[in-house]
Amino acid sequence: MTRARALDTERIEKFRLKKDETRLEWRDGKTPNLVVRVGRRDKVFILMVRCPGERDPTRLKIGTFPETTLDRAREVAAEWNGMLERGLDPRKEAERREREAAVDHRRSFRSAMEDYIAWLPNRTRNCHAAADANCLRAEFLHPKRNDWIDKALADVTKAEVGMLIDDIRGRGVPGRALEALGLIKGFFVWVNGAARYQGYGLPGNVTGNPVADVTAESMQLARGVRERTLDVAELRAYWRASVAMVYPDGPMYRLVLLTGGRRRDEVEGMRWSEIDIGKRLWTIPKERVKHGNELGELYVVLTDEAIALLEELRRGQPEGWGDCIFSVTNGQSPYTGYDMDDFRARVEEEYRKLRPGSAMDGWWLHDMRRVVRTAMSQLGVPKEIADYVIGHRKKKDYNQDRFIPQCRKAMRQFTDRLFRVIGGSAAGFQADDPDNGE
Repeated sequence: MTRARALDTERIEKFRLKKDETRLEWRDGKTPNLVVRVGRRDKVFILMVRCPGERDPTRLKIGTFPETTLDRAREVAAEWNGMLERGLDPRKEAERREREAAVDHRRSFRSAMEDYIAWLPNRTRNCHAAADANCLRAEFLHPKRNDWIDKALADVTKAEVGMLIDDIRGRGVPGRALEALGLIKGFFVWVNGAARYQGYGLPGNVTGNPVADVTAESMQLARGVRERTLDVAELRAYWRASVAMVYPDGPMYRLVLLTGGRRRDEVEGMRWSEIDIGKRLWTIPKERVKHGNELGELYVVLTDEAIALLEELRRGQPEGWGDCIFSVTNGQSPYTGYDMDDFRARVEEEYRKLRPGSAMDGWWLHDMRRVVRTAMSQLGVPKEIADYVIGHRKKKDYNQDRFIPQCRKAMRQFTDRLFRVIGGSAAGFQADDPDNGE
């Protein structure tokens, strides 16, 4: 019997069927059992062998040419031939490896963290579940910030976690580093739970938690008093950047200001059922209010500008939209995909247009609360009212008034001056500003 010639890529490319042929096979003279099968539509590498326990030969598909190269086909064929010599079935071995890969993925840091984030809303105290999830995704599931994201959970070290926390602090946001440390410690406590640790390949003892003895003090982290606010040029840049961004990001960032410096998780969780357009009022349920279990629900007055933005959003949402105002799931669930790094870069780009050669210092969306509170003080709004506008209330107080008329007046003052500042006709929020016509 004449030995088959060794295949080469050029020969395979030239293989063609004649008019009356439907399929032909050419053996590779170099690798045992390797065949290229030529059909009307494609050319496929196969291994023609008799698998263990089977009487008849079987054609095992390796791959389609040219996506699978001849060299790669020979590598796979040689590997499978070796398995067969050891009495192993390549198909069953492939299934076994897939199962092992699935287990490995399940036990990776990424997979465990995704499970933890999905569990967060089930916590007993879950008012900050959305904000915590955003922080965990941004700091620990960001491939550019975490290069051990796909490492086996059991192999993550204290040093790796510590370096990541140090990197966050190195970005000039020590408060964020402290927050991230607290969250990652909570994560490792969760994955080491009695009903979970085995599924994640952890040993079930203290060595399964690399940050068990890491404290904020040991990492020299402390929650400082943040004083950052935005000046007039920065505020104008913020507004311009938000106007340039499409739904849901841009409108959300504008509504933060138009509703008195609301916390981001309050705005991103906003529901149509919470809005009373007739009364111009937004009622945030206590479940989404900071310290809501003690303070109860929060009433937020809506200015004409805030209502106009909401009505614009409503008109843009199709029939059948759910209750969530900001959503990418047709209103069924709130949108939590905001990328502050992207928005911050857009704001800084607008800022450089206003002040060429200058750069903005690091800032966070939470700083807008200081913008609103400081502006109200400068406009002469009474302290008790200004505090209530931004959601700061005494935990125990005989005065149960919600100050709705007073807050409405305060927000009217703030919003009028805000648009003058943004438009350039006012140099600031001071009540005695020479540009102030009041």
